[in-house]
Amino acid sequence: MSSLEASITLEDVFAVVEAKRVPLAPELAGYLSLEIADGTDAGSGDVDPKTVFISEEGTVALVRPKRDSVTGDAEASVRRLLSKLLDASGSGTPALTTAAKRKPGNGLPALVEELEAALIPVNRAAGRRALARLSREVKRVLLGVGRNASIAPVGPRPVASAPHARPPIRKKDSDPSRA
Repeated sequence: MSSLEASITLEDVFAVVEAKRVPLAPELAGYLSLEIADGTDAGSGDVDPKTVFISEEGTVALVRPKRDSVTGDAEASVRRLLSKLLDASGSGTPALTTAAKRKPGNGLPALVEELEAALIPVNRAAGRRALARLSREVKRVLLGVGRNASIAPVGPRPVASAPHARPPIRKKDSDPSRA
């Protein structure tokens, strides 16, 4: 199996994180966006989450099909992906939120600088290790393996009168005169 086949896509990450099956820290959203911005060609147009692959080693690759025409703006697209990742994480940092909301127009190198400034101190090796962990956790959920693969149904608990159920434990009175 090739490393690309063993990888997950950004689309997979969104599906699993939005379903609250795997947590995503805002800093990890920033590192993922930084890797996407670094790997994106300015003239390539919108970044499709289906074309962003995250390997089990934490590397990020963009694999684009050949197209006749380019649509969209790469910088604006990466900013939208960052915003969506922060929304899915349920939190954000002020600097990452500002980077996500800033109007595009300064180009990908400026976005990379913004993300690096938001992630100070930048530690790309730690970011890749965290992305590797995210990749493994998302893959486990997709394969139906592990603690986050299935979530217990939410609903009423079984009735205590079932034959195998234990009677409720009562707290002993501390007043000796009631004995």
